[in-house]
Amino acid sequence: RINLTADIYRKKTKDLLIYANIPLSLGYAQAYRNIGSVQNQGLELTLGTTNIDHRDFKWKSSFNITFNQNKILKLTENQESILSAAPFDQYFRTIPAFISKVGNQLGMMYGFIWDGVYQYEDFDVSNTGNYVLKDQISTNGNTRANIQPGDIKFRDINGDKVIDANDYAVIGRGLPVHTGGFTNEFTYKNFDLNIFFQWSYGNDIINANRYIFEGNVLGRSHLNQFASFADRWSPTNSDSKIPRGGAGGYGPTTPTGTNSRVIEDGSYLRLKTVQLGYNFSPKTLRFLKIKSARLFAAAQNLLTWTDYSGVDPEVSIFNSVLTPGVDYSAYPRPRTITVGLNLTF
Repeated sequence: RINLTADIYRKKTKDLLIYANIPLSLGYAQAYRNIGSVQNQGLELTLGTTNIDHRDFKWKSSFNITFNQNKILKLTENQESILSAAPFDQYFRTIPAFISKVGNQLGMMYGFIWDGVYQYEDFDVSNTGNYVLKDQISTNGNTRANIQPGDIKFRDINGDKVIDANDYAVIGRGLPVHTGGFTNEFTYKNFDLNIFFQWSYGNDIINANRYIFEGNVLGRSHLNQFASFADRWSPTNSDSKIPRGGAGGYGPTTPTGTNSRVIEDGSYLRLKTVQLGYNFSPKTLRFLKIKSARLFAAAQNLLTWTDYSGVDPEVSIFNSVLTPGVDYSAYPRPRTITVGLNLTF
């Protein structure tokens, strides 16, 4: 009736191939080397139950959950971290979006901490009627003269009133805390029903679509925007969390690196598969000289429960553990419905 399996593991992987720093005396700054080391440890639980086992009706369930902890043990000599970009757009090819640091897990999201937008109270008004950012208010990387109410604001971590690379911080995790699935199988006489749920919990997603389509951060012309951009900051809508229009509230020198405004919780629960089938009795098939026949209808990706604002939380456009959980114009997993007939002669 009940079957429980528990697996505890710890695995250290050595000699990983990484693009590592090398002594300049060799003539190159970096090269691929088998020098990295990573540890994975965790717990996997699988619970199988026979809930009902009658002659005409049976119900079986299977539940599994996996917890994994990832840790970087070693990079190249004298290297504490690797910075990785998320080059979904040419402009972002050299801007760090992830950090993999010794002692931490791979692919931590890295950038500025979004701190809202500048409000009128952050400025003094000059004799000419211009808004001038107060001296005690930190810039956003742009020059003080160019910052206006409604512009995007970042947290000044080191307190020097200027936003730059020294204010970068870990702002999200691409790898989940745990993942799992839950399956139920029902049979009633000749009918069978299979229902499968899957989930992921604790991972974040860089919704890079919002850079481009909820503020047009690169200032491109004739570019449509999300409907949410209609609620952007304006003098009559100063409570909005979306920066003003005009390159997304970025000035000409504001750093457009990764920031926590577009990082969202990627946890989800999905009704992945539902399949209903009917097996015809041998007596019915005997006269047709058919050994077996099964009629079925199946559906995939029917429902998803998530707080993620994008199209699909099950997304990662870069196939690398260094850059997990990036969403930019990714095609969502389709909702499919299939009807079929299996025949054996």
